[in-house]
Amino acid sequence: MSYLSGEPEDVGVSGAKGEASVSGWAARAEPIIAVRGDARNQVRAVPAQVAVVDGWWNILTVNSAWSERALRSGRGDRLKVGANLKQYIHDTDDLGAETAAAMLEGMHTIETRAQNQFALNYRGFDDETHYQFTIDCFEVGGRRYATVARVNVTELYDLRAQTIKLSSNLMQAQASLVRAQEDERRRVAAALHDTAAQHLVGVNLGLARLREISKDPTVLAMAAELSGLLDEFHREIRGVTYVMHPPEIRRNGLHEAVRLLCGGFARRTGLDIALRIYGEDRRRGTAVEAAVFRLLQEALTNIQKHAGAKSVRIRLGSRANAFVIVIHDDGVGLPKDWGQMLVGIGLPAMKRRIEDLGGCLHLESRHSRTGTTVAAMIPRHSAGLDYLPGSAHDQPAAAA
Repeated sequence: MSYLSGEPEDVGVSGAKGEASVSGWAARAEPIIAVRGDARNQVRAVPAQVAVVDGWWNILTVNSAWSERALRSGRGDRLKVGANLKQYIHDTDDLGAETAAAMLEGMHTIETRAQNQFALNYRGFDDETHYQFTIDCFEVGGRRYATVARVNVTELYDLRAQTIKLSSNLMQAQASLVRAQEDERRRVAAALHDTAAQHLVGVNLGLARLREISKDPTVLAMAAELSGLLDEFHREIRGVTYVMHPPEIRRNGLHEAVRLLCGGFARRTGLDIALRIYGEDRRRGTAVEAAVFRLLQEALTNIQKHAGAKSVRIRLGSRANAFVIVIHDDGVGLPKDWGQMLVGIGLPAMKRRIEDLGGCLHLESRHSRTGTTVAAMIPRHSAGLDYLPGSAHDQPAAAA
């Protein structure tokens, strides 16, 4: 028979000798039970099923919670002082073969002194009850003993299941909110493009006609000036509609949209933008991809307006389970009160949006020439279903 102490004891675990030696085991249990005055009563009173065993897995004391459970299952004579816990686990059929084998394997590991603790979570063989089975070894008087406990953790499992369900519902609600925001952006962008831009074109045509029929130099000069302003305003509207609803994500995927954004921004501002992209572009057009794209838009705009930077380094990683983006500039950094300054540069809203998708945003800056770093991580699964109009989510993934 295996034992915990490393040395065989002079008492058997079964048969007449074993039954006659119950008093001997109880006597050896006294140093353990007396470690803290009323420890025996404490063991017996706890709601969990608890037993104390000696180095041969012989039961020195077992509380009523466990012994009464054994009585109800017709095995009370096998789980009492003097009985062998390892034999009880081996013989019982209410654990299931797989669970019993796992428990015996854990007990064997403890016997070899490979570890002093063991824990196993398992489900009841004939019901939906969940238990945690634990063994903790200790020494008293140079001898090795163990407390063995079985705790009903069904409520914890139920709470965990409810938490997972609530988290899933919350994530779906957050994805629906982001989808609604993007749909509204698309609607406004389309309205600007189809209505306001067309009116501007009409006004510009009217000014061109005015220049044709008028010979007054003052009128001609004013018409030319107004036409120039309208052209500039038209370009601004086109820029706004692009920012509100970038079509590249839908058509070409996030990676290509980021390349086009960085290339166009570098040409317009003169910034030296170094972009590196890692991983696969699955071209799904999800809320996560839109959030990554808009974070980069916001960051580049802030760099151009506030940082006085000459170069920007961007790293975009498309991992299997998340997007990671890091944006670093060599500008002047943010002032000491940059926490209040953020209110005016759009990052708080971006931070909330990323957090709504289960991600996180980190901003690091010093008021020096070391510049500013913006880093974000967003789980891929946060967004739920594709939402961008015309998203080709059934297309195969393409390498970046």
